[in-house]
Amino acid sequence: MILNPPGLAPGSAQRLPHWPYLQAVAEALAGRGIRPGTVRANRTYTCHGNTMYIVLLWDISRTVGTGGLRFNWEEDTGWSYARLGVGPSIATPTQPLTALHRVFATPDDVAQVAEHLVCNGPTPTGEFGAEWDQAAHVRATIDRFRATVNELGGLWTGVG
Repeated sequence: MILNPPGLAPGSAQRLPHWPYLQAVAEALAGRGIRPGTVRANRTYTCHGNTMYIVLLWDISRTVGTGGLRFNWEEDTGWSYARLGVGPSIATPTQPLTALHRVFATPDDVAQVAEHLVCNGPTPTGEFGAEWDQAAHVRATIDRFRATVNELGGLWTGVG
């Protein structure tokens, strides 16, 4: 179960349009026994619009090797990752997870790639090209979210 992120009103994260994708990925990760220590889901606020994002973080105590791991997901680019060093600000540059060919890669594929990186270290060499069966629904929900945010001048009520 994913808890409500700190700083957000109770239940507000669950109203984010990409929350169902995060839930499905979190369940797949839990099924493999590799729950991240930190989970963030939100949206960017720029003059160019809103972009939904997810951040999953495994600190050094949850990974094999000498550092942690951060997975980033953005609705327009998909999954990427960075290796985290021992210090809080030391990290490798973020790299695309080219094995995950879809923005909405299946949660099982995301979990399989994460497990490989968390438990073994190197990037997996397999091909994971399947798209999540609920991707179209979440994309439509994101579109409705944006339309509602624009109508309300930047605020979203979660009604709809």
